[in-house]
Amino acid sequence: MNTSASTPTTLISSITELSAFLSSISPSDSFYIDLEGNNLSRHGTISLITILIHPSRSVRIIDILTLGPSAFTTTPLEDPTIPKYLWDVRNDADALWALYNVGLAGVTDIQLLENASRIGDRKYVRGLDKCVQFDLNLGFMERERWLRTKQDVKNIMDANIFDVRPMAPKTIQYCTNDVMHLPDLHTLYLARMEGDWLAKAMNESAERVVEAHSPEYDPQSDTKKLGPWGGSTESRGYSMEDMFDRWEDDIAHDDMMGYYDNDYDDDWGGTNAVDGAFDAEAFDSCWDKGS
Repeated sequence: MNTSASTPTTLISSITELSAFLSSISPSDSFYIDLEGNNLSRHGTISLITILIHPSRSVRIIDILTLGPSAFTTTPLEDPTIPKYLWDVRNDADALWALYNVGLAGVTDIQLLENASRIGDRKYVRGLDKCVQFDLNLGFMERERWLRTKQDVKNIMDANIFDVRPMAPKTIQYCTNDVMHLPDLHTLYLARMEGDWLAKAMNESAERVVEAHSPEYDPQSDTKKLGPWGGSTESRGYSMEDMFDRWEDDIAHDDMMGYYDNDYDDDWGGTNAVDGAFDAEAFDSCWDKGS
């Protein structure tokens, strides 16, 4: 599945370009969205909004740093008739509401779909990186390119990389990568959903947006790593042997690629377990803690 080759990306940095995009939206379109910024939250900034338009799979990166409040004069983000899918909507919704008075509507949180469709312990949520790595049947080279771009940009985030203009090609690819696999993850988790779990995930998605708007919301709370439904007494989806094999594969992958995934310790309650709660990339862990 070579998605990167079929995901055209367009930058939007003028009102004319933004108006053309808004007028091109079809009633049948849905959005897969990710935001980037410095300390993305009510306490930080929004630099970029990346939108994958489904079913065309075209991508728009809207330059909020350049456009400022004019980017939100007319916004589809508040239109409840346009389905919107994000991976952990909380800090995105927090930043949009606090900084620009934009209230996301029509939201489904794919992180919650994963948690709700999981067989076994639902205590902890999982992150996008490991779910792309382990849940999707990507080709080896596509997966490694995706992971390498993710890690390379993470390594230089302290340099406010999302505010550098013109945008570097790797930054553009990073933004595209963060949305390009969301439709496939969405489809995968819907297919394995059972009973009333979809309704629960939809309700909790709306609750996350409401929570992010509240004065009490803490964008860096350690409790954000917890799923909304706690633990489970159901049989686990993986045997201990399967889990150990996947653990070994993860370590071998990091050794081969020449870097260590700092989020990996989150999976096992190691020294970075608390730090994971402060990761603006939604706690890149795809294993249950304490398992």
